[in-house]
Amino acid sequence: MKQIPRIPKLTALPKPTLPLGQAALAFLLSAARLGGAHVPFGLGMISAAGAKLPGLFCLLGAAVGAWAFLDFQTALRYLASGILIFSVNTAFYDTKIYTRPFFRSLASVAATAVVQFLYLLERGAASLVVFALSLAVQALAADLFQSFFTRQPDPVRRRKGWLLLSGALCLALVPVQTVTGFSLGRALLSLPLLLSVSLYTPTQSAVVGFCAGLAAELVGAQPTALYGVLCGCGCAAACLLKPYRLPSALAYCLFAPLTAVLLGADGVLTCLWEALGGAVLFLLLPRKLFPADAAEPSRHPAAPRRTPETSTPLKGQLEQSAAAFRDLYDSFFRGTSPAPPENPSVIFDHAAAQVCRSCVLCSSCWQQNYNTTYNAFNDACPHLLRRGQAQAQDFPLYFTSRCVHLQDFLSAVNTELRAFLLRRQYHQRLSQTRQMAQEQYAQLGDLLSGAAAATEAMSTSHPLGYRIGSALRPREGGSVCGDQLAVFEVGSTVYLLLSDGMGSGENAHREAAMTVRLLQQFLKAGIDPAPALKTLNAALALRGESGGGFTTIDLLALNRSSGSGELYKYGAAPSYLKRSGSVSRFTASSLPAGLQTDSQTPAYTRLSLPGSSFFVMISDGIADENDDEWLQNLLAGWSGNDPSALTSLILSESRTRRGLQDDCAVLVLYLPGPEKGGRTQV
Repeated sequence: MKQIPRIPKLTALPKPTLPLGQAALAFLLSAARLGGAHVPFGLGMISAAGAKLPGLFCLLGAAVGAWAFLDFQTALRYLASGILIFSVNTAFYDTKIYTRPFFRSLASVAATAVVQFLYLLERGAASLVVFALSLAVQALAADLFQSFFTRQPDPVRRRKGWLLLSGALCLALVPVQTVTGFSLGRALLSLPLLLSVSLYTPTQSAVVGFCAGLAAELVGAQPTALYGVLCGCGCAAACLLKPYRLPSALAYCLFAPLTAVLLGADGVLTCLWEALGGAVLFLLLPRKLFPADAAEPSRHPAAPRRTPETSTPLKGQLEQSAAAFRDLYDSFFRGTSPAPPENPSVIFDHAAAQVCRSCVLCSSCWQQNYNTTYNAFNDACPHLLRRGQAQAQDFPLYFTSRCVHLQDFLSAVNTELRAFLLRRQYHQRLSQTRQMAQEQYAQLGDLLSGAAAATEAMSTSHPLGYRIGSALRPREGGSVCGDQLAVFEVGSTVYLLLSDGMGSGENAHREAAMTVRLLQQFLKAGIDPAPALKTLNAALALRGESGGGFTTIDLLALNRSSGSGELYKYGAAPSYLKRSGSVSRFTASSLPAGLQTDSQTPAYTRLSLPGSSFFVMISDGIADENDDEWLQNLLAGWSGNDPSALTSLILSESRTRRGLQDDCAVLVLYLPGPEKGGRTQV
């Protein structure tokens, strides 16, 4: 099947939001008149720019253009309409109705109608029709030109805005004609018309061409609808052949003058040259301005091409998303430094302004003995900051002996000191919260990178079998256990997870269960353990500010294809690996999740689990770093191969040695030898 590409569309259009660009556009658009007395495109630009500086710059540019291109009365009405439009935008800027998409267009039309209508009452119906057409053009311009002042505009609307803008500038050049009647503006107008056919159906293109041709006629002294019909027929013919760039341009060049011949109009040759000029410019546009899929049709049959959305792999999309979040973090947050802390000297400045200003010794203390006074404040500052309250003995004797309002001064200092300490505490918490929020952007990039890596196919041709033994036991007198555990698979990786909530009882159970559930969701979504743990730690830290607790995390990620694993620990108890008669102990120095402030990737230990080996995870209710020699001896002497039996033995021995003082959790993984493959569920 032959692939038919779409007609080229301009891409990567610039955004005219610089002040000089705004003023220049409004200046140039002031030359585009309809009916000799209406300037809809300039007023549309003022309306689209809105309030504040953009609208002001457009108004200033329009004012200069009015005196350059218009007669006195037309310029006066034009400026009055522009000032009224800018005033309406400014008045409604802080209201909800201002954000509605139709507001600026309706406000622009209403303001212009109020100013212009009185001048048209005594004129004929033709003037009123032209005025109504100019108001419609003005509303359209105000609507489409708003895409120039929007941070994230709709690409199609913005392209239409650029085409309308270029058409308006071409209309300003319509009066520039040769002796034979060839109009530079009409020739240039063919270029945006040819570019616009890619956005519309043939019927819509015919309407657009008719309106553009009619507007070009309205610029002249004796407007007719003939040129509108010619442009409409040419655009419709070009739209029918729009998949082909050259035939589309040739169709426009031929059908416009052919229509003039059929209608018996004069100036057929002039119409041909004007259409040909725009078509040549259309064909000469550089290829880089068009998207890659806008190439000429291939002469050989080709298979249907997939759209970019379906041809881009999921892994590539996730990697691009991750790169975007990392770039956002690098661009806005990396390298930034917090604001310097407030100087404690403001305490004394504010207190002195309240007390010393009316004192009879003010000039003596603050002019003649200025350095001595401030030295006294510097000596007292460390004491009152440490204590949180100012006392007379904090100040030197030479200051307190000559201060006639000492008690009032101390009272004012204490008031300012409390305010200063509250501000300092607020800024510290704000800085910590901001830093955590900043880190979330970097962590989102890491999460998406991990998810991208998880989309790759993983070899599981000969996965290792495993068996699991696990148990939970609440402390003495408790009904629920504050420790939680989970075992689950993601692809060829099996995860062992154990979490110990702070304290015991319902609160600890809730914290540990939430940690296990959230981390399990991250890992099952294909996110790597390191970014998942980092994100969860940041979330728990934010939650801890509102009264939440913290939890320990013990996580083993074991690749069943190779037997290699990674062990992550956030404040967790030791873990043990038993191979034959040897036992290895694994510990970590990190704090529990929610207390760990390091923004770097969590540390982990690489290990390899051969066949016939045991891996044991425990909570601190079983043993800790200072009291686990008995557990190492028990594991070294164990000769069985049942992980459930080993779990029961560890619980029993722990109860004998430590009682039931804390919640207990045991998780045992056993990798059978080659002849004992298989697994059992938890």
